[in-house]
Amino acid sequence: MDFLTQNQNFVVLGVTLILWLGVFLYMLSLDKKLKNIEKE
Repeated sequence: MDFLTQNQNFVVLGVTLILWLGVFLYMLSLDKKLKNIEKE
């Protein structure tokens, strides 16, 4: 627990970056699916 109390800002920053990366990858996959639907 000592690591979390000393580096709480970095933990929050890391979790936030992971969440934004997940949103970005989801949007990319959604864009690919939409392009495939538009081609049909």
